[in-house]
Amino acid sequence: MQLALDFEPGLTERYPSLLDACRATAYASGKAMKAIAADMDLSQSDLSRKLAGNPDDPRRFSVDEMVALIESTGDPLPIHWLAAKFLEPLDSKHARAVAELAKVMPQLQALMKTLQK
Repeated sequence: MQLALDFEPGLTERYPSLLDACRATAYASGKAMKAIAADMDLSQSDLSRKLAGNPDDPRRFSVDEMVALIESTGDPLPIHWLAAKFLEPLDSKHARAVAELAKVMPQLQALMKTLQK
């Protein structure tokens, strides 16, 4: 069996960190946070604190909790985020960079003309 991955463009830009992807999974699931927390064997406040990612809070969201979150919500977004972050083909990155460059090229040309005057 071969696994096929379709990379969603901009996934790592939309969610800058894995914790951001986990947070989005929890809040967009349509399932009550209390129910997700219970599935994960956490209190709702513990889950909220861990997902907040406050650097001053000693509670951290663990890898095991990420697995439990995915099991509870059925949403593999965190896995897709990891795949997009670390497995994206170089030609895809290249194509996205060319597309972004094409968007800003007219602005760059206008700036160059201004500098030449």
